[in-house]
Amino acid sequence: MKDIIIEADYLITSNTLNSVLKDAAILVVDGEITAIGSKKEINKDYSAPHIISGENKILMPGLVNTHSHSVQTLLRGKADDLALLDWLEKVVIPGESNFTADDVHTSSLLGFAEMIRTGTTTANDMLSSSNAESGINSAIETGIRARIGQMLMDVNPSSPTEGLENADEIIETINQQITNFHYTHNKRIKYTLNARFLLSCSPELMKGIVKTQHRYDDLMIHTHASESQAECREVEKYYKTSYIRALRDVGALGSETIVAHGIWLDEEEYAIMKETDTRLTHNPSSNCKLASGICDVKKHLDLGIIVGLGTDGAPCNNNLDMFREIRLATFLQKVKHLDEKLLPAKQVLRMATIDGARALNWDKEIGSIEKGKRADVVQVDIDTINAIPIYDPISHVVYSASGKDVCMTMIDGKIVYQDNNFNTFSFESLKNKVSQYKEKWSH
Repeated sequence: MKDIIIEADYLITSNTLNSVLKDAAILVVDGEITAIGSKKEINKDYSAPHIISGENKILMPGLVNTHSHSVQTLLRGKADDLALLDWLEKVVIPGESNFTADDVHTSSLLGFAEMIRTGTTTANDMLSSSNAESGINSAIETGIRARIGQMLMDVNPSSPTEGLENADEIIETINQQITNFHYTHNKRIKYTLNARFLLSCSPELMKGIVKTQHRYDDLMIHTHASESQAECREVEKYYKTSYIRALRDVGALGSETIVAHGIWLDEEEYAIMKETDTRLTHNPSSNCKLASGICDVKKHLDLGIIVGLGTDGAPCNNNLDMFREIRLATFLQKVKHLDEKLLPAKQVLRMATIDGARALNWDKEIGSIEKGKRADVVQVDIDTINAIPIYDPISHVVYSASGKDVCMTMIDGKIVYQDNNFNTFSFESLKNKVSQYKEKWSH
């Protein structure tokens, strides 16, 4: 891997001081950030065969998408204007279950491509309940960093007493997948235990998931919880207790668990999240589109709960642009609490970078631009109409920029996207496959 110098008019670090450097540069050696300084100093003290110009560019940490469903991308636009449980049972689960292995690969590849194009370098991704290996291979192919795994479910969510698969067989399958994929590709790929949600996971499966987690290092549980009021009512009927209490009772909470949504919690449940050090991923666009509610991010943060940001899947968003989530997240908290000072630009950007990495227990390696960390960085073009003038580059990134302004994405020191070109796969071939799938769906 060649040494690379990356320059920038502005360098947003997301370090503990939220430092922003002007006319700066970094040196990347073997995928690691080894030096940070002024452009003049870096070019004087170091030489590299590859220099990426920073003229009219912001350099910033790659975004961390703490909740995604890449495999659902082919279903974009097929589940609009539906309530959560109808959305899930009428479109998403049937759609996923009908995917072939090739469909899973194509859909996931499309999802990861969109993330990379719009500045995401790490995804915490839930795949389908079958052919998950094809989705993991898509992540490997694109070069994205990911916690990723099969969607785990053994009962019918519309009738939780109706079994779909044997829990023991599911556990056997995921143990093999863990052996094959966990901590592979320079530790860029880590397996995740994706328990869909409690209405599709029997107590037996949840206990098997927890037991499996305890067998391995750095293996996280990723699940949905307390997303909608209707869902919470159904969980209470099935588990005879509330959502977060049920997860606690099966031992599924803790610092190696990340919960998606967390909207409808009572006071004790907030306390349980804090006491167990369970992490939360906030997904503002999805919550708005499905009318699930507005997560009280302020309350989670005030309690010291680590919160990241996620796009959720294409059918409930309908895009995978983390810049939109950043902007909407801060707006929603200001409106929810009628306080314009809440979730200011610096704080919400940290949720999408270093705090997202903290939520995934990856902050020692990624999430900020600091010496010794892996080079997961993106350049944002500021030679655009929406970037004139710039007084504060963080303000610009949060309130004005979009994923379309990203012009270079580097993951683990490798340039995977630059100037409308993907470097790890053929985008033209991908578009052709998507067109073929669309034709098949239309008939």
